[in-house]
Amino acid sequence: MDKLLACANTYFRMMDFTYRIVLGRKGKLYELHISFEAISFHHLIGLHKLHDLRIARANREKIFHDILEGNISYDFISKSRYFPQIKNRFLPFADIEKIFDDNRLIFRYNTKINRFSLIEADYLMSTPYSGNDIYIFLARRQDDDNYYCRSFFPKEQTDYTKGQAVWTMLHKEKHCLTTGKTIIQYDRLTPKIKTKKEN
Repeated sequence: MDKLLACANTYFRMMDFTYRIVLGRKGKLYELHISFEAISFHHLIGLHKLHDLRIARANREKIFHDILEGNISYDFISKSRYFPQIKNRFLPFADIEKIFDDNRLIFRYNTKINRFSLIEADYLMSTPYSGNDIYIFLARRQDDDNYYCRSFFPKEQTDYTKGQAVWTMLHKEKHCLTTGKTIIQYDRLTPKIKTKKEN
């Protein structure tokens, strides 16, 4: 399958899920509600960096649907002279659901620490993947309390977690919008019931 289409298909599946994450720090609990929208795919996969292609500035949601329909291919975008800047995103992005499911490490992201970066985000997820770390930056939507994925890329030379405050994950669940089913992926909030042997 076309690599760009494979990433779009994976992200389309992610749009049917939301994540609820409970974090703890200094005796206080914080909740993150993460959802996925079509408009975000364009930036996550890096199409905005392909300045010599019209799709870099085109309607982001329309571009996403054009990719799903097979009208824009990996071969087409690879002709951009800026393509090497985003080439390393495709393999891990095809596994973005697995990366999200596996994540246990979240940082409160302070943009002032990485002044060289233009990334504006509230939280940073760092997840091991194939011998490297994948960074997913989360930002809060202006119109509600939900968070969305703002940036996605593998770690290269810069360690974006350096100096950032790590928060303790206490609970994580994944909710399917279509079925209404919720899967608990991590739980340190619910007290464990001891068995007779343990007593």
